[in-house]
Amino acid sequence: MFAGFLRALFGRFAALISARNLRTDRFGTWAAILGVALGSATVNVVLVLDANTRAIESRSWVTNPDSERTPTTIALQGVRADGTPIEAADAKEETHEDYEVMRSAIRLGSLSAYLVGALIVFFTFAAVIERKKREVALYRSLGALPEQVAAVFVREAVLVAAIGAFLGVLAAIPLSYAAALAGMTTTGRARIHLHDMTLPFGRMITVSLIGAATALLGVIRPVREILRLHVADALAGRAASESDGPSRVRGLARIALPFTALLFVLMRPFFKNALPSLAFFAVEAGVVCALALATVVLVPDVVARLGGLLARALPARSSAVRLLVARRVARRGGELGLPVAGIMLVFALLLALHISTHALKREVIAWAQGGVERCLFLVPDARGATAEPAIAAFPPRAMVIRTSTRTPWPNALHAVESAGIARWARLLGRPDLVEIADRFGPGAVILSPMMSRRFHVSTGDFLDVSGKGGQKRLRVAGVTDDIGYALVLDAYRNGKTYGVIDEADAGLIAPYVRPIGTSLVVLDAESPAEPDFRALFAPIRDMQHTTSKLRGVRVLAGEGFMAERVRETGRDFLIFDVILFLTTALAAIGVANQLAILVHARRREFLLYRTLGMTSSDVRTIVLGEGAFTGLVGGALAVFLGVPLGYATVGALRAVSAFDVAFALPTHYVVLTLAASVALSLTAALYPAHNAARGAARIEHEG
Repeated sequence: MFAGFLRALFGRFAALISARNLRTDRFGTWAAILGVALGSATVNVVLVLDANTRAIESRSWVTNPDSERTPTTIALQGVRADGTPIEAADAKEETHEDYEVMRSAIRLGSLSAYLVGALIVFFTFAAVIERKKREVALYRSLGALPEQVAAVFVREAVLVAAIGAFLGVLAAIPLSYAAALAGMTTTGRARIHLHDMTLPFGRMITVSLIGAATALLGVIRPVREILRLHVADALAGRAASESDGPSRVRGLARIALPFTALLFVLMRPFFKNALPSLAFFAVEAGVVCALALATVVLVPDVVARLGGLLARALPARSSAVRLLVARRVARRGGELGLPVAGIMLVFALLLALHISTHALKREVIAWAQGGVERCLFLVPDARGATAEPAIAAFPPRAMVIRTSTRTPWPNALHAVESAGIARWARLLGRPDLVEIADRFGPGAVILSPMMSRRFHVSTGDFLDVSGKGGQKRLRVAGVTDDIGYALVLDAYRNGKTYGVIDEADAGLIAPYVRPIGTSLVVLDAESPAEPDFRALFAPIRDMQHTTSKLRGVRVLAGEGFMAERVRETGRDFLIFDVILFLTTALAAIGVANQLAILVHARRREFLLYRTLGMTSSDVRTIVLGEGAFTGLVGGALAVFLGVPLGYATVGALRAVSAFDVAFALPTHYVVLTLAASVALSLTAALYPAHNAARGAARIEHEG
């Protein structure tokens, strides 16, 4: 039989009929092709960016833990208050792990486009073959063999797969260059230069071939139905009896969904403590994906039940159009399962992404509001530059604190002039900071929370410092970011991981830094809570314009630095927005394609509506109403799935990174998710609605 199928696949009958089918249903054909192409292209873009990001970051010790080149810096050792040494976390591995998690999340995000594209292909072939059963039965009655008919649809799938795979590789090339030009990478801490960019064609072709295999897999079940087709029943218009397989699957999904969620909630503390961070992230992501797939299986049942509720909720005297829409989704709402599932997946991921981005931005703002945003920073941005000449130019209202530069990463320390920390704390007027400042001085160190976490020390413990400048044991006077911070132009995490020592101990770090006064921290002594940065900055701007004394010195207000870091956080996640934009385009194609298929199958129904007195506009409104229902249900399910997904994402960030993020759900995120879902579905329904109105009018005219 297999040999006969192969002969039929390359036979004239399959070639002629498959070509005619593809030309007849151009919209569905291109929807399936784009499902393969855009899904594959999205994954390929991520692969290209990731390969180039790795190539760039492998050259630096800071971004490549396996690099043998290390900068010369001081050595630090945490010591308990009782004198017990503490083993510190590996700075390279700890920092690198954060970015590996981000890289993994981006790869997982790209699979969303692939999944939506696969759904389009599967449902397109299923719908096309369902629609052509009578035509297939006619071929069979005229003498066509089952394998000849099956070969027609397999040949269509092969053509769709081949064209989609080719376009997936082709489209990925300009998209990758455009993404690199926009500054996107898979970690957010490198920049890809276009002239150095390489394309891993081997992996790109592999991804596209996998996408092509998806199209071929999508035709297997419909073809099996064709092989088992009862010719007489199909010609008479009688549907074959449905097996109870799908209902069993949906029944299992109903059980699996709450069971898996409950099991993971109960076992999550164990996984978090027993597994390494990356393994925990992989387990959590796997559970979320499983729940998402189980939800997709349940979507047709959910849509049908919600359609029934809608029909009962409408008043008895509603317009005929509204009643017809309600009755349609109540009785055949399961047919909208594909577009609803696509809308749900896309907007759930979008909602979860923006929840996590919102949490990270709130973390940046909370950190800056502790004290950083009240400061004006002068930082040397070039070798040999110094901010010290600016001290004499500041007005009397300015409180100027001189600092050194920092020792090289990862053991970052900088020195502050004697009494500078005390003046800083008293100006802010916070008793907790004053208490820390009173303990600070020669022989003491203030650590940032991230530095404290790395060396596992807290107030009252010690930090041993050793290097070319000598060695000394310093007592930890306090742990805070709110006093002592000196701006550095580095990655956010690295910039927050530091320690502050007194001017009397500056000799310990002197061989590695530029001296005190090179950098400045300026506060408004008259209004510390709401500093007048314009008054503080005006004389510095004049000095920059009239002299070259501050050449190579960057002047940045704390509030501006905070805003820049918030924007940088948004840029780091911009690649997710691009991935989900492509996925959204696929979802729109899926909605339009499914509605177009349904419109084609309902031509007689629409003709009946016209016969009963409805206008073309009414027919168009019916299809648009079904599109609006699709968007509304898809958006509601997206919120239902996206909120726990966002909560899990924030929890994963908290578990595998040093950032103090907290879950929060702005109300407008829910509103925008629902509005965008409805808007996308209505836009996608315009073409099918136009076709429905035009088709009904044409059939009536011909009749």
